[in-house]
Amino acid sequence: MYCVIVGCGLVGSRVAAMLSHHSHNVAIIDKNSDAFANLPPEFDGTVINGVGFDEEVLKSAGIMQADVFAALTDDDNINIMSSAVAKSVFKVKRVITRVFNPERERTFRALDLEIVSPTLLGAEQVYSRFIMGENKAHLYLTENDFEMFEHLYEPMGKTEKVQDIEINHEIRVVALIRNNQVYIPTETDILKKGDRIVTISMTSSLHKAEKTYGRRQEE
Repeated sequence: MYCVIVGCGLVGSRVAAMLSHHSHNVAIIDKNSDAFANLPPEFDGTVINGVGFDEEVLKSAGIMQADVFAALTDDDNINIMSSAVAKSVFKVKRVITRVFNPERERTFRALDLEIVSPTLLGAEQVYSRFIMGENKAHLYLTENDFEMFEHLYEPMGKTEKVQDIEINHEIRVVALIRNNQVYIPTETDILKKGDRIVTISMTSSLHKAEKTYGRRQEE
């Protein structure tokens, strides 16, 4: 996969390093040449000093062959301009855009861009911690209407099945991790202390999630 990234800050450099580590071709653009110091020594992609919405700069980064483009600077204006050029001028099929201001998300989506909002993601993660209390959970992803979590199962002191901790059409168990093995459970599978459970939850139903995620072993 050929990837072009605009923004070599802490996020962009990390994404570029991860892609490069997994043998993808990466070109990363930043207007500040000092930003390339964020890249690890083993990074073997291409670095381009320039503005991410400049067509000549994008051409030098190989935008014509890009499978995916990502605008990951800390400036929404630069991100939307860079993404619009990649999408409309160079016809890149997948364009990922970092958006800080949630109020501008509708504008970004109207351009058929894939949106990543650190503001919304951070708020959802904090809210989820409130709901789940001490039962630490790992948030895999968040979208407009749902979130995916992995959390440690804590039994209520009785035998429970997968269906007992689900909420119909709102919270669903999609995977079970037991003894370092991952499998897709059935509704009647019995849960055991120490299991890790992967669930998909409707965002609007998180206020109901305490019965799923906040369980504790009875004394």
